[in-house]
Amino acid sequence: MPQRKIIAENLEALNSLKDLAESYEEIAVIRMQKIKDSVLKTRDFLQDLSDVFVDLKSSYDREVKDLLARRKTGDKTILPLLQKNGKTLMVYLSSNGRLYGSVTQKTYKLFVDDLKKEDNKDSEILIIGSAGKEMFENSSASRPFTYFEIPDVGVDLAHIKQLMQKFLQYERVHVYYGKFDNVVNQTPIGTSITGENIFESEVVETINREDKFIFEPVLEKIFYFFETQIIANLFSQTLLENQLARHASRVNAMEEALIHIEEESKKLIKAKNTIKHQMQNRKQLETISGLVLWS
Repeated sequence: MPQRKIIAENLEALNSLKDLAESYEEIAVIRMQKIKDSVLKTRDFLQDLSDVFVDLKSSYDREVKDLLARRKTGDKTILPLLQKNGKTLMVYLSSNGRLYGSVTQKTYKLFVDDLKKEDNKDSEILIIGSAGKEMFENSSASRPFTYFEIPDVGVDLAHIKQLMQKFLQYERVHVYYGKFDNVVNQTPIGTSITGENIFESEVVETINREDKFIFEPVLEKIFYFFETQIIANLFSQTLLENQLARHASRVNAMEEALIHIEEESKKLIKAKNTIKHQMQNRKQLETISGLVLWS
């Protein structure tokens, strides 16, 4: 009897988990559909715009280097937002919530692996989202980092402005996040938003171009526009890409959970039926034994 009660309690718990998983999945699907078209349409546009940014740095390398040199010497004629600290900032874009499937762990692994590279030993670290903060603090990594929290959904302009104030201090900014491929696959990616490589290029390559451009009115003002407006747009896209990938990953995770719940439910129902049959057999044996005694 106690075993039968335990099975009934476990079945009830599994049904509750099933309802929870179905709710999470439905919410994730709704949110994914809400932003999917916007993200995919904007992706190609920003990649092309990023290509122009790369042109700005590669084709007129000498002019840009001269501009960077003036920034480092504290040239007062340089626009304040163009004066950098010469450092690299590595940003891990995580989440505050849980149950987002494997994409957050895969992105975290890519981020940590890149941190270990010799080129990044002096890079500064920014972690966005409490889940990423918890993972980094619980790891063996001992490097200092800055933490920033933004909502998983409903990010407003104030959050972007606060982060841009920090980004614009750095020479290079690399963001690590989940990129949506399709509902089944989401890819962890690290991408530059400061013009070193084309935005969201999964294979980093040196781009040598012989194209010649005339910058009007002047290179400095064009550079200023890219570093203030374009970087903000590229980062905003990473936030949406990460949201979309997380929602898709959650759909997969909840679907897998439902499959496991169904399998466990079948096992428990089978065990319940076995106990039921055993009890029926016991009653039949007791009845037969009673008849034998009376006879």
